[in-house]
Amino acid sequence: MEPDSQAAAAATGIGLIVFAAYGIIAIISLVCWIKVLIALFKKEGAGLGILGIFCNIYAFIWGWMKSTELGLKKTMIWWTLCIVGAIGVSVLAAAGMAGVAANSPEFQKEFKKAMDDAKRQAQEQQAPAPVPAPAPAPN
Repeated sequence: MEPDSQAAAAATGIGLIVFAAYGIIAIISLVCWIKVLIALFKKEGAGLGILGIFCNIYAFIWGWMKSTELGLKKTMIWWTLCIVGAIGVSVLAAAGMAGVAANSPEFQKEFKKAMDDAKRQAQEQQAPAPVPAPAPAPN
């Protein structure tokens, strides 16, 4: 089953947009993380700095806790926006791909078949069970 060319083109377009958006978000997020790590190493030392490398969430929380003290407010705002943006891009990508799939003729045919099967099963379950015929009386 080959997808039609319009659905394939839409999927490719969505994929490229999502890839580019994730790339931009990842670069900005990486820069923010490195800035916080530098401040973390300077302020807390190597032990907690290494923890910030292996446990990204620690660096993020520490960055917000020290943001006003160390002048990291803009960096933390950008980092937070990157996290929210990544979630938003994921939701939009999923919705876009669902839309592409829903407009595919193969999907529509299979969906109609599944709906017909579900209706038939529901009707069979609602139909009363046949009443057995009474047994003939012995003579």
